[in-house]
Formats: sequence, C-alpha cells, structure tokens
Amino acid sequence: MYTNPLTEQFQEYLKLSADLRPDYIASLGKGDNEAKITAIFPEAPELLKAIYSIVSGTSSEEEEPSLIEFIPGYRLIHIDEYEAEMKILAGILEEKGHQADGVILPILTNYGSDFICYYKSADGVERVCDLLHDFGDLIVMYESPEKFMETLCEFYKQEVYFLDEEGYLDCDLVKEGEVGAALNPDAKYWSE
Repeated sequence: MYTNPLTEQFQEYLKLSADLRPDYIASLGKGDNEAKITAIFPEAPELLKAIYSIVSGTSSEEEEPSLIEFIPGYRLIHIDEYEAEMKILAGILEEKGHQADGVILPILTNYGSDFICYYKSADGVERVCDLLHDFGDLIVMYESPEKFMETLCEFYKQEVYFLDEEGYLDCDLVKEGEVGAALNPDAKYWSE
C-alpha cells in the first residue's frame, strides 16, 4: 500500500469519522486504486494517492444519509466516477473563464456541482480550494493538503461535526470558522 504523511492523516480522519459513523469506512470501499488514479492523472498529487490507496470513495448512488458525506455537504468522489467529475469541473472552469495557471483536480463534490479541489499553482504551491459552480472562483480554504487533513481531523476532535436528527453529517458553522481560521490563517475562505 502507498504511504506518505498524508496517508496517516487520512487514516486518522477515517478513524474519527468512524467514531461518529461506525459504518462509514466500510461504505467507502477498498482502496489500492493508485494504478487507477495515475492512469487518470499520471502525476497524481500525494493527497489523491493517499486517499485512493485506502478507499474508493462514495458513489453518487449512495442513499444512506449517514454514509454520503465526507464533510457536511460534500461526498468523496468515487474513483470510478473521477474522470466524469474532472470533466464537470473542467466545464465549470471553462464556462467561468478561469485561466489554467496550474493543476486543479476535484476531491469532493455535491449534487450542485460545487467542488472542494486540489490546486497546485504554476509555482508549485499546493492548496485545497472551494469552487462553487455558480461563481467559478477558486477560494483557498486550506493552505496545504496537510492542513486540509489536519483541519478536518480537528473538526471532529473539537466536535464541530455531528450527526443531525436525520443522520446527516452537520457542523457548527461558527466553530468551523474559528477552527478553520486558526489552522489556516492566510486562507481567504475563513476570513470572509
């Protein structure tokens, strides 16, 4: 199995998720998809390798409320749907006139075609950004892939994430903003 520091952070995130949603990890399927992800994107970033070496993701067909979302409002793209989601993301970026000045790859999506994306700028800086379909602007949420995983783990540790009455993953928006800003002080997303 592929390992890097992000692999350990991702495994911690899964464990924290499972503490709240015991069936969540099993619902993500088996990993060992490095060959698939590198076939789709030959120079796949470490973040995607870490994720897809452990799990396959959540199918867009998943119906169990507590198993759909990786973070509130977003599911982890299933490896078998990855190329289709890349095309949707590319279409949005083209439609909104976003100039490709680096690599932009989807990580999480929702049913409104909003994305949480891996972004590597032309100068090699890696970040994780929000891209809302209606606006088309990449907004930095996490200052690095490591900060992305660290922050998501903190959201569980500080009880920012919880299950609502219907079993959906939800969050305390105020606390989310505070924790997100504390760990990613230069990220525009948390200061708006």
